[in-house]
Amino acid sequence: MPVYEYQPVDWDCLICQGRFEVIQSVTEQDLEFCPTCGMEVRRVISKAQIKVARTKDFDKAGEKGFTVFRRAEKGKWERVAGQGVDMIVGTPEDVAAVEAEKQKPVKRVNLDE
Repeated sequence: MPVYEYQPVDWDCLICQGRFEVIQSVTEQDLEFCPTCGMEVRRVISKAQIKVARTKDFDKAGEKGFTVFRRAEKGKWERVAGQGVDMIVGTPEDVAAVEAEKQKPVKRVNLDE
């Protein structure tokens, strides 16, 4: 059953803290009044929650033409599925460059200023 959100019409309610949620059937009528304070309410559009199950089927990805690699150790990636080289090995310079990039301070922007 879906969860619907309602909010007071034309003013804020101090008792209910504004919006509230109700679990209702799709076939049920919209609420007209708040069950707590009795103010007139309307149903509002809220964000949807969708959960997608993701499985790690490497062989299926390989069948579709993708090559899947898994990190074996720092700087080394081994092929799990698909066509291509068996292992990708980074040079010590590449590994050092990646580590140096990770150590850089993160630039933060204060949007309030």
